[in-house]
Amino acid sequence: MYNDLMKTLTEQSEQFFSPAIKFNQLVAKNIEQLAQIQLDATENFTKTSVEQLKTAAEVKDVKSFIDFNASQLTAMNKLSQQMIDDGQKLTQLGNEFKEHLDAISKDSVKATAKA
Repeated sequence: MYNDLMKTLTEQSEQFFSPAIKFNQLVAKNIEQLAQIQLDATENFTKTSVEQLKTAAEVKDVKSFIDFNASQLTAMNKLSQQMIDDGQKLTQLGNEFKEHLDAISKDSVKATAKA
């Protein structure tokens, strides 16, 4: 009798806390992915900035100044494309989060309906 009571209590606790645990795991996963996107963006921006500083330091005459201006355009295009790519990654991350959250909600409603 005592074993059955403990088993029932354990099962009910698992059913009760399962959605919260899944939600916490989902949030932790998304924070990790978001942080990685931000780290990658920061690294790419820093590399591009340092490259441009090195190029600017090499300006000695009109030709090198023209080359520097051309490299500025290339760098801006590169950074613009990175921003577009990062925006797409963030959109995908948000959509995946919503899909997983909907699945957790549906599972919770089903579990509640069974009880």
